[in-house]
Amino acid sequence: MAKYIVRRVLQFIPVFLGVTIIMFLLQNVVPGDPIKLIAGDKAMSPEAELAIKADHGLVVTDENGKPQLDENGEPIPTPLIQQYFNYLNGLLHGDLGTSYKRNLPVTEILLQKYPYTVRLALVGIVIEAIIGIGAGMISAIKRYSFWDTLVTLSTSILVAMPAFWLGMLLQLFFGVLCKNWTNGAFYLPISFNANGEFQDWVYYILPAFTLASVSTAYTSRIMRSQLLEVMNQDYIRTARAKGLSRKAVIWRHALKNALIPVVTYIGIDFGVMLSGAILTETVFNWPGIGNEIYLAIQQRDWPIVMGGVTIIVIVVMVINLLVDISYAFLDPRIRLGASNSKN
Repeated sequence: MAKYIVRRVLQFIPVFLGVTIIMFLLQNVVPGDPIKLIAGDKAMSPEAELAIKADHGLVVTDENGKPQLDENGEPIPTPLIQQYFNYLNGLLHGDLGTSYKRNLPVTEILLQKYPYTVRLALVGIVIEAIIGIGAGMISAIKRYSFWDTLVTLSTSILVAMPAFWLGMLLQLFFGVLCKNWTNGAFYLPISFNANGEFQDWVYYILPAFTLASVSTAYTSRIMRSQLLEVMNQDYIRTARAKGLSRKAVIWRHALKNALIPVVTYIGIDFGVMLSGAILTETVFNWPGIGNEIYLAIQQRDWPIVMGGVTIIVIVVMVINLLVDISYAFLDPRIRLGASNSKN
């Protein structure tokens, strides 16, 4: 098992390097002068521009941080490969760079925004797990009944409906049409207290349902198909032949094996939610990392985009590793297989 974990961790290295290299190259080929973003409408002297470039590692500097010039008196631009290695070095020390627009450390900005994304993801994943698994079990147990038809129809509608469109419909219904009896509790503007935190958890309801809508539909479908498949296995027939009740067969034998692909999907989806749902957070003006990346893309504030993507990659890889490890607790065959390979 330990070898398997080490092998999985080593597989993450090329994935991480590949994603960060692509993002780093993209931010350098997209049009836009970072100095103009920093300066705004203010006129800057050549000396001030050179100092800013030196601070952001865009030009070669000496040991004292002074920009170096070529034989023509022009500053020497830092090669892209050197900029990338500087970025990796800063990442190892917890430094994701400095925002062009705000002149603040990217790490500080993302640390302020990420807790809101985590809370929203936790509420969304709870909704997905409870409703998705519950609806899938009901649909499988009561196959071809009214409840099975209702679950199938509902999941088909949710899968076909874009999340941002569902979010706007929920805002329209609860925030505008039903404002008299909801008092606008589900709608914007989101209120904060003096410390900049939410005053009420009610603001998590609609964004969380929107975020989990499509994933809940897929979870329900996977749960239904897996439970139906497991219920037709030979060991289930054997359990029934021994006189076990239908409830005992489902909860003791069928559910564990049917949950393995469901846990896989929910785990991966949780990593995606923790990465920040850009569309959902933008529609609801949610102060999370997804909305922050969206605003940074509009403003071409590439250090925030690069830092946000780096955090997303790390979170997704860690969640995938935890999902793989969880297999051993749900299916003993995987644990025995890992032990045999070790021997």
